[in-house]
Amino acid sequence: MKIRYKHIKKIHLYASLSTVALLVMYIITSYMMMNHNLIDHDLIKEEKTVRLTTIPSNDQEWNTFAQQNGIEGRKTRESTNNEGNLIVEYGHAGGFARIDVPKNTSEAKISLSHKKTANAIIGIHRQRGYGGNWIYNLYAFFLDIIGISLIIFVITGIIMWFKLLKNNKIAWIIFISGFIYVGVTIFLLLKW
Repeated sequence: MKIRYKHIKKIHLYASLSTVALLVMYIITSYMMMNHNLIDHDLIKEEKTVRLTTIPSNDQEWNTFAQQNGIEGRKTRESTNNEGNLIVEYGHAGGFARIDVPKNTSEAKISLSHKKTANAIIGIHRQRGYGGNWIYNLYAFFLDIIGISLIIFVITGIIMWFKLLKNNKIAWIIFISGFIYVGVTIFLLLKW
């Protein structure tokens, strides 16, 4: 089966269109991250203590505990500190929560931190990976689709480039310069 040039152009177009919205979001949030000092990074903090009848023992019980106590996001870490106290952390784009369960007590201290709007938008930029409720998994799936679309966009772009500009020396210089630029950037990033 031979793929026609017009089909490659359509695939290239649709692959680029599927990435536009997410790339615009990344451009805006990247700008906000680069101009870090223009954004209010103060957190709205809240603490409360709750009684525990039993300490949750698995992720499902922790998620139920989180819902009952107004904790948003997904579980990011569970650890025990030097004193033997259990620490469980939840995070989401708009803030995070820490649950401290001291050893030999029936209480848990919950520390909630909420970001202001601009800082929460930056939090969307940093979200990644599967896990958590359906919204996190859907976002991770969209990121995977965008990644595949970008790969298809590049491959179809190279095919179109070769088809249109077979003997154009300037086109080949630009094409090879792109590879050199990416190679130097990767080398410098790995070096430092």
